[in-house]
Amino acid sequence: MDINSKDNNKSEYSSSEKTIEELLILEEARKLKTVFLDNMSHELRTPITVILGYAGILYEEIQDPELKEMAEIVLKSSNRLTESLNLLLDQSDVDSNRLKVAFEKKDLKLLLTEIYNIYKPIAEDKNLEIFFNTELNQANSNIDVKMFNKVITNLLNNAVKFTEKGRIGLELFSDNSNGTNFYCIKISDTGIGIPEEKRKLIFEAFRQVSEGMNRIYQGTGLGLSVSKKFVELMNGDITVESEVNIGSKFTLKFPSIL
Repeated sequence: MDINSKDNNKSEYSSSEKTIEELLILEEARKLKTVFLDNMSHELRTPITVILGYAGILYEEIQDPELKEMAEIVLKSSNRLTESLNLLLDQSDVDSNRLKVAFEKKDLKLLLTEIYNIYKPIAEDKNLEIFFNTELNQANSNIDVKMFNKVITNLLNNAVKFTEKGRIGLELFSDNSNGTNFYCIKISDTGIGIPEEKRKLIFEAFRQVSEGMNRIYQGTGLGLSVSKKFVELMNGDITVESEVNIGSKFTLKFPSIL
């Protein structure tokens, strides 16, 4: 037998064993990350819930303007931390493939109307115009209501956060251009926009258009990553169009049913 052939076989086996070992290490690291996120999120949830409760009571009871402002800051900061924890838990579920979709036949128009009514005062408080347009009487689709609400909420949160002036739009319409009936939801804003080279990056976990210590806008960078996964699990699709300093448009598609 050729000595060189033996050496080559040994090299191939060694390389194969190394690859398997690396994969096992990566899998173990992934599991440890999931466990860490779960533990930290659940460990922090109880004290934050207590802080939120008492901050809310103090804000309602305090009459002194200066102290009331302090209570409001605590309340808003606690709400922000709660949102971050919820996103961490969602991302942990995504990473570990633990998500179970509870499909229900729901009218998207009704769900969007409820969410719009919540965000209308939030946008107007920032002096932003907000509108909800649809010509549909009904828009039935099989969705997971909890996932759907989180997706729309994440997108509207971003629209408000990244828009300093102008307006935010929420639209619902039907599309059967490819022979398949879909309901489309478009969320638009006149905010900072997204550079072309960053448009794929924004759907990656923990990534943002503005990153690093000098970033202007705060956040975990999980909202769009989680939203994309949720939409796909509901057999939908999400796309983005954007221009820097002009604004962004996120379009969601969900299969329609009778």
